[in-house]
Amino acid sequence: MWQTKRLGKPIVLLALTWALAAETGCTAKPAHTAEPPGTEPIPSGSMTGAPGGAGDTVAIVGETRITRRQLLNALLDSYGEQTVRMMMLRVAVQKETEADGISISDEAVERELRKASEGYGSLEAFYAARQDQLGMSREDVRKDLVYKLQLEALAIRGINVTETDVDHYMSDHPEAFAPRSELKLSHIVVEKQKDAERLLGLLEQGEDFAQLAASDSKDAETAEGGGDLGWVESDDPFVAPELLEAASKLEIGEAAGPIRTDAGYEIVLLSGRRDEGEQEPQAERDEAKRQYALSVAPSLSEVEQSLLDKYGARVLDGALQF
Repeated sequence: MWQTKRLGKPIVLLALTWALAAETGCTAKPAHTAEPPGTEPIPSGSMTGAPGGAGDTVAIVGETRITRRQLLNALLDSYGEQTVRMMMLRVAVQKETEADGISISDEAVERELRKASEGYGSLEAFYAARQDQLGMSREDVRKDLVYKLQLEALAIRGINVTETDVDHYMSDHPEAFAPRSELKLSHIVVEKQKDAERLLGLLEQGEDFAQLAASDSKDAETAEGGGDLGWVESDDPFVAPELLEAASKLEIGEAAGPIRTDAGYEIVLLSGRRDEGEQEPQAERDEAKRQYALSVAPSLSEVEQSLLDKYGARVLDGALQF
């Protein structure tokens, strides 16, 4: 699964980039001269100032204030080198793709989004996870994907891939092109078989599965959500194989049990089934061609460095040298 390429601490780097953008017209103090937060009482009216200005107070502890400039200098001191390199790379890659006439289509971005969101249940869940884990907005996610696709396009330009190469690659990596069956499951876990049989009887009488899971399941992680396991692949290594085998034989809406697993005795409910990853034959070959080219191309980090060298990228502030 694709993961966002980040240098260092992702949320901090994003925050530093935003802070730099907010300092329009201001030259930040070199990172090595950052001062600690002041210890003087907050002067009247010092909490506001010009929006985005260096003197804004962003936090207070008792009568001690932390200004926007102090925050920026602290971020520069810790993450300035990584952030400036990230910003320089974005500029260099953009220049090179424009010079080479490379454009990334919306369709390509959407395809990468679908691949990246596999395993999250939905695109909305994927976006939410990026926001929670990395502090990335939807726009940030798309920009990262565009950068990734631009960099890959630059890496594989000029590489000749024959149809035989594609055939061999698809033969050697069948798992990458075979559709994956996914099941939407919920479960109830109890310690004794008789308890599972009692719950099955209640389900047959029309009791709600989610309510029974909430009240009786000993799996604390899923009980509050009605026993929901979400979408899982039919061979998911983190779900008991006995549970998957039983679920694969069910019709949507059916439950089965008791199923003996390492966790105890389980009841499983199948609420959805779908095949993911199935593509048209030509689309599969195009993707195989791209993946083969990437496998023989220089590494993406080598491509990045070569672009910085080509465009004479250099850091003028000695405190930000990398």
